[in-house]
Amino acid sequence: MEGSGLWLSQRNFKIDSSRPNSSPKHQPLSNPGLSGSHTFLTIKATSQLSKTKMSGIEVAIFGPRDGVAAVKAVGEKLNGKTRLELNRTGSYEQNGLTPSTWEFEHLNASLDHAGLQDVPVRIMIRPCGAPKLGPDFVYSDAEFEQMKSDVRKFKESKHMSRERGDGFVFGVLRQSCSVPQMLVVDRVRTAELKHLAGDDFKCVFHRAFDLVISTSRDEMWVDDLEWLKTQGMAILTSGGCGNASNNTKALKQVLIETARIGQELIVGGGVRSDTLESLGNGMGGLGYIYALTSLHSVGMVLHSSFLKRDPSNVVSFDVEEARKFKATLYTLISSQGCAN
Repeated sequence: MEGSGLWLSQRNFKIDSSRPNSSPKHQPLSNPGLSGSHTFLTIKATSQLSKTKMSGIEVAIFGPRDGVAAVKAVGEKLNGKTRLELNRTGSYEQNGLTPSTWEFEHLNASLDHAGLQDVPVRIMIRPCGAPKLGPDFVYSDAEFEQMKSDVRKFKESKHMSRERGDGFVFGVLRQSCSVPQMLVVDRVRTAELKHLAGDDFKCVFHRAFDLVISTSRDEMWVDDLEWLKTQGMAILTSGGCGNASNNTKALKQVLIETARIGQELIVGGGVRSDTLESLGNGMGGLGYIYALTSLHSVGMVLHSSFLKRDPSNVVSFDVEEARKFKATLYTLISSQGCAN
């Protein structure tokens, strides 16, 4: 500790806890290309990293079949709860779509049967994949009405549980009115979906935010980030289009901002066992991340689907990769002096 601030990295970058707006000036962000999968793990603030609360690895599953296998591969509890993000069966190539209520009910039944009834489930609300023309996540009136209907449908199914931490994952964008080619959060529609979800169910603004970052001018994406926090929403992003490990400079900026405002950050996009080390190092190292999140009492999350593609181009859940991810994470935490 140094005065009222905390020295967070070898580069002597200082965050002053008495000045909430003391984050560094942002530089224009790069615009890499878009990719698919995500991975999740929360680092909770504590006085010692050995007491770090990893609220679990969140696994994105595409259909209910892999739910039990995913939880068992990473462990039901990793210093906290493992959680699942449910997408429609076969929708991986479209980066995840809204599942049916039957799929959600079937997942719940399989979790119950396996004694895993306390595992939280976050439901993807996305009516369609990317259009052939125009930006993704900018929906027509009919598509947005479908999103609202789906939120209502899942709530009315009575299978969602506030107590175990169930919730929704969605993202809605619009064209900026002031800057050509820039995409921003559609605050009117997002607020409407959040209102429909209610306070009982947690909501995450998904990787649509990648496009907000990658098309933003200077620091303008921070305004949307702060607004999402006022709505009580977490943020899932890879720091721009493409894989998270290629966007570490931007992700470090996002981490600083989410920590400053006390918002949960979920890092996703190509997060695998073989990219964990470069991702952590690129964001300043695990010690830096821990110090920053501790200072502001927030968490950082990693999120992955742990999928593999066989020679026939069939995509399936990779149990060994999920186990390797968990083991690699623990090894990195220990080797970088982040545990006693």
